[in-house]
Amino acid sequence: MYLLFVLNQNIERFIFVSINILLFLLIVRIYKPEMLQDLENHFSELEKKILILQKNYKNLTEEFSELHKEHEDLKRKYDEERKKGQVLAEEQKNIKLYSAISGNPEHNRLMKNHINRLVKEVDFCIAQLQNSGL
Repeated sequence: MYLLFVLNQNIERFIFVSINILLFLLIVRIYKPEMLQDLENHFSELEKKILILQKNYKNLTEEFSELHKEHEDLKRKYDEERKKGQVLAEEQKNIKLYSAISGNPEHNRLMKNHINRLVKEVDFCIAQLQNSGL
């Protein structure tokens, strides 16, 4: 957005300069007509360059909007894939836990840790119930 603001300011400056150039041309036409042809040539070249700049500006703004859309799509896809990765990691953790429960010796430590965590949670709940007077 800042780029658009700067470009709009430049366009306003260009209009101001163009008006001054036209006034200058009018004065030259009155006082030095021989300079007028050279100035008209330079002005026509400048006009061509301005048209090219306007075309480039339009193309860049269109490209910016397309890239912005693409960026938003990629950000959305990234978030979706990250969520899928979290779900898969949780599923993998659960599969290891189920494997440990079924007696797989590779996952015994995981099972012991899970049981210890559950026991601590139960102890914490019991302590809270005792403190609350129930």
